[in-house]
Amino acid sequence: MKRLLAKKYDREKHGDSPPDYALLTQHTFDVVAACGAIADAAGYTTLCNLGLDEGTFEEFQLLLRANGWIQDLGKANSHFQVMVTAQPQLTQLLRHEVISGLLVWHDSRFRAWLTNFSYPITAAVWGAMGHHRKFDEQTAPKQVSNAEIYVNHHDFSEILTTMGKDLGVTAVPPTFAKALALGRPSGGLCDLRLPANLDDLIDEFEDLETDFETVNSRRLLASVKAFGVAADVVASAVAFARYNSQTESSVGDYVRESLVEIGLTTADLTSLIHKWAWDHIECDSVPRDESMLPPGFEVRAFQCQVAESKSCVTLARAGCGSGKSLAAYLWARNWCETSLDSGRSNFRLFFCLPTTGTATEHFKEYALESGIDSSLTHSRSTIDLRTIAETSPQEEKDEENSAAAEAACSLLNAERDKIESLNLWSTPLVVATADAILGLMVNARRAIYSFPAIMCGALVFDEVHAFDDQMFGHLLAFVKNFPRLPILLMTASLPEQRRRAIMAVRPDLCIVPGPKEFEELERYELINESGEEEIWRAVEECLADNGKVLWVRNQVEWANRTYLQCRSRFSDTVTNVYHSRLRYKDRSRRHRQVIDCFKRSNNALILVATQVAEMSLDLSADLLITDIAAIPALIQRMGRLNRRSTPDKPIPPKPAMIRSLPESEWAAEKPYHRSDIDAAELWLRYLKGLGHPLSQRDLSDAFARFCNDGEFDIAGAEERAWFFGVAGKSGLWRTRPGMTREEGYTVPVILKTDLEQCDERNRYGEPTSDWLRKHEVSIPFRESVLKWESVGTVRIAPPDFIEYDYDEATGEGTGAKWKSR
Repeated sequence: MKRLLAKKYDREKHGDSPPDYALLTQHTFDVVAACGAIADAAGYTTLCNLGLDEGTFEEFQLLLRANGWIQDLGKANSHFQVMVTAQPQLTQLLRHEVISGLLVWHDSRFRAWLTNFSYPITAAVWGAMGHHRKFDEQTAPKQVSNAEIYVNHHDFSEILTTMGKDLGVTAVPPTFAKALALGRPSGGLCDLRLPANLDDLIDEFEDLETDFETVNSRRLLASVKAFGVAADVVASAVAFARYNSQTESSVGDYVRESLVEIGLTTADLTSLIHKWAWDHIECDSVPRDESMLPPGFEVRAFQCQVAESKSCVTLARAGCGSGKSLAAYLWARNWCETSLDSGRSNFRLFFCLPTTGTATEHFKEYALESGIDSSLTHSRSTIDLRTIAETSPQEEKDEENSAAAEAACSLLNAERDKIESLNLWSTPLVVATADAILGLMVNARRAIYSFPAIMCGALVFDEVHAFDDQMFGHLLAFVKNFPRLPILLMTASLPEQRRRAIMAVRPDLCIVPGPKEFEELERYELINESGEEEIWRAVEECLADNGKVLWVRNQVEWANRTYLQCRSRFSDTVTNVYHSRLRYKDRSRRHRQVIDCFKRSNNALILVATQVAEMSLDLSADLLITDIAAIPALIQRMGRLNRRSTPDKPIPPKPAMIRSLPESEWAAEKPYHRSDIDAAELWLRYLKGLGHPLSQRDLSDAFARFCNDGEFDIAGAEERAWFFGVAGKSGLWRTRPGMTREEGYTVPVILKTDLEQCDERNRYGEPTSDWLRKHEVSIPFRESVLKWESVGTVRIAPPDFIEYDYDEATGEGTGAKWKSR
């Protein structure tokens, strides 16, 4: 072979002259350059967040670069080279990164050479072998023919020579007269014998776990591994983008432009604060001037206490309507100022919300819906990351997915995660699900690719009471292992066992309670309902008094059905439906319609919504009707009832009707487990037994009463946090992705009819990223989606499959659904 390859390329276009991005030498050089650039951009900050001193930076930097050099040495094998040239579905004897580790660890010439390295090479090797998150004790060779490793190739020699100079290894690198044989001895003489040498390597790694028993050693290892994964992705993306656009931008340029030169300013956050204040005060007599706070607006003592907390982890425990969002912006502005004072201009804010049930809503709309300036939530990358230079489907697929459709879906999600994560690097304000951050604890793609950017910011985790046990365990492991990363936790209520668990891992926790007068204000009255007619009668009575009805259903189909029933029964009343099955641009318009209607006094209206009402709608209803759901979801939904009542201007309690689900609906696919509903029924029974109107404090205390069932399993949570690992238990040399929570059932698509009318295209003739973002719509996943064509990383929905109901003139409609076939 003339040249060794790292990536596949268009052979019809280039023949036997591969472009640079496909070469093993160039890709390796790009990965190492990315390692160096990321270390310079975010290394010191990361080590500080981990509680490590600056003296570890040199070790971290060298180990990271060594990781980059080692990652793809194993691609110089006959199986891999055939796979990226002629047979993309070829089954390899062993994955390339595992071969890299075997070479460095088991070949005596390599081991002798690397004894001259400044630090023990273990962390670099473990990081390299895990950079595709597919290595642990279950790794085994496939039942295929033996392979050759082209260690005698001139490209391989060039990599070793440059590697030695870069790492300061003064000894001459090993040279090889012939290729090494890798495989089972029964297939002939082997230099690296399988499975024996792999088993020996794993045994040695298990013995070496004792070198990583201290917290600091595990944190350093985790940072080397994560930065190495990110470096590989950015090298593949930027090199391919550079080739396609014919620009001169290097990997280092991209990293600096994304991670160093972009950040929030205190002025950005002041603008957010002013806008929030104007949006939440009735001041029609004064012209709106967002350069200042509204006349007479006062920041509450609770909000000031949150903002002024000097602890790196703060818990704001306050009910709905207390102004936690403003407290978060004030808190972020103070940390931004601290960052700027220390000489860092790349401060960014991550605002994280829990997903609801099994929905995989990414809440990218939340920023716009919350009034956040959309320019702060958009990527500012100067490089068009349209796609990633990949190896082949066989190399990149999730090996756990044996079915072809599942494997294809895994590949589609992998590419999307890589591109969106890199775009996040240059986004100063990120609004996402908590999974996007806490997935780091289980090596989830999106989180680990985003790691360098996450380390440059401050994090807000909202509604932490809604986290399931697994997600809360990941939160504990996260806050424990990043003791100097600014983190704000916010919740309407938190069981005592969870508060104790946070205190156990972070004794420096600062708890700021909500204003007592807000917490104890009676807002709600639970109404018993005996059937459908009683519900309709309550709606009719509320509307007759010019009241506003919020009706929350647990599924989109149910919400659309209830919406159509309401329109039929109350044709003269403003009625709307709000859920996630709308194009982003339509959903934003719908949101504005809903908020504006609720702000108008003395006009009756009905809003039917799904779980999106729990966290992204700042409105105040006069009647709440809701399907029974998990307790945290019900607390959030009730927070949209009588929201404008304040101690200064109290409003009499408003009725809430919690609707039981008939068995016909329980039989359908549902977002809550039966155990969640059983607990909610006990909670409701207790609240009704209090015999008086309810406050936020009542809801919170009752929640704690039914959830306080023993101490939280902190040790188990740490063991499940594979990112850091526990010696002899998990992580360390093992790198596999785990689950942050149950996967969801929706997939974003672009309607083909929209694409045909697209008039916002880039220089390649493709829709711009902004246009795609505005026109994406989520639909329930079906395997047929995988057969559709794509635009970017989004599938194109043919009109024969998807029906979209929306009237551009009136803004009415029920959104997307599958057509009956």
